[in-house]
Amino acid sequence: MKSQYIEELKSGQVVKENFILSRKILREKKDGGMYAMLELSDRTGSIEAVAWDNVVESLRSVSTGDVVFVAGTVNEYNNRLQIVVQSLRRTNDADIDPKDFLPETEEDTDKVFEEIVTYRKKVKDPHLISLLDVFFKDTRLITQFKVAPAAKRAHHAYLGGLMVHTRNVLDLTEHIAQVYTSANRDLLITAGILHDIGKVYEYQYIKSIDFSTEGRMLGHVVIGYELVARLIQGIPDFPDILRCKVLHMILSHHGEFEWGAPKLPVFVEALILHFADNLDSKVAMMTETLKKYKGHDREWSDFHPFLERELYVREDDDEQTKHDEVER
Repeated sequence: MKSQYIEELKSGQVVKENFILSRKILREKKDGGMYAMLELSDRTGSIEAVAWDNVVESLRSVSTGDVVFVAGTVNEYNNRLQIVVQSLRRTNDADIDPKDFLPETEEDTDKVFEEIVTYRKKVKDPHLISLLDVFFKDTRLITQFKVAPAAKRAHHAYLGGLMVHTRNVLDLTEHIAQVYTSANRDLLITAGILHDIGKVYEYQYIKSIDFSTEGRMLGHVVIGYELVARLIQGIPDFPDILRCKVLHMILSHHGEFEWGAPKLPVFVEALILHFADNLDSKVAMMTETLKKYKGHDREWSDFHPFLERELYVREDDDEQTKHDEVER
C-alpha cells in the first residue's frame, strides 16, 4: 500500500513513492543537454514532473504506463504543484498493488446496478424485454459492465464509471420524457442501458485505464453496435424497424460527426439520448475539475482540453453568501 498519494502532496514535501508514468516527453535544452516533462498518476489524480540530465538516461528504460519509483521534491511552478525528480526506476509488477493506481467510484456499485435494473423492469415492449434479458443474462458481460470505466480521461474515468454514467443517463432521459411525453420510454430505457456498452471492450484497466487494441482500432460506438446487433440477431421475430432504431441510437448518441458519431440523430428518442449523454459527460467533467482545484485558492482552472475553455473554480461563493446573510 502506498504511503503518499498525489492528492495529499504539498509544496516542499520530499517524495519517495511509486506512481504510474502516464506521460513522458524528452526535450533538448538550449545548451544541448536533455530534460523530460512527465506526468505521474495514481488513483487520486495526476501531477506534472520534470527530470533533468541525470535522470533522463533512467527514463530511456521505462515506458508510458509503467509503474516507477520516484524520489524527488514537490515545488510550485506556474501556480501548479510539480515534482522535481531526483531519481527514477521501474517497479516490478510483483511489487504493485493495483488498488493504489486505479480510481474507483465512490458510490455503492450494488446500489447503482439495482437502480439500472429498476429501469429495466419498466420496459413493456416484449421485443425490448427479450433484448435486455439476453444482455443481463450474459454474466461475463455484466461482470465487466459493473467494473468498466466510462473513459480514459474525459469523464467518469474510474472503475464503475460506465455504470454510474449509464444510471445518470437513464435518470436524465426519464425526466426529459416527462416533458416530451410522446417519446417512447421503452426505447429510451433500452438504448440508455446499451448505448455505451462498447466501452466494456474499449478499455483495459490493469495498472491504469488505457485503450485496448480493439478500442484503438474500432472505438466503443462501433464495438457497441456490433455487440447489440449480435444480441438482436439471436432473438426470433425481432422487428426490423425496432432493430434499426436501437442500433441507430447507439451509432448516433455522440450527436455530431466531429464528436465521433457515424450517424446524426434522426428521431426524437435518439436526440434525447444524445443530449442526456452529452449533458452527463460535460457536467462530470466540470464537477471533477472543481474537485481537483478544491483548496487551491484559484479563480480559474487551467484550459480544459475536452471542454475547450477555462472553468470558474472559485470556492468562496457560498461563504460570501453566508457572510452577506449574516450582515443583513
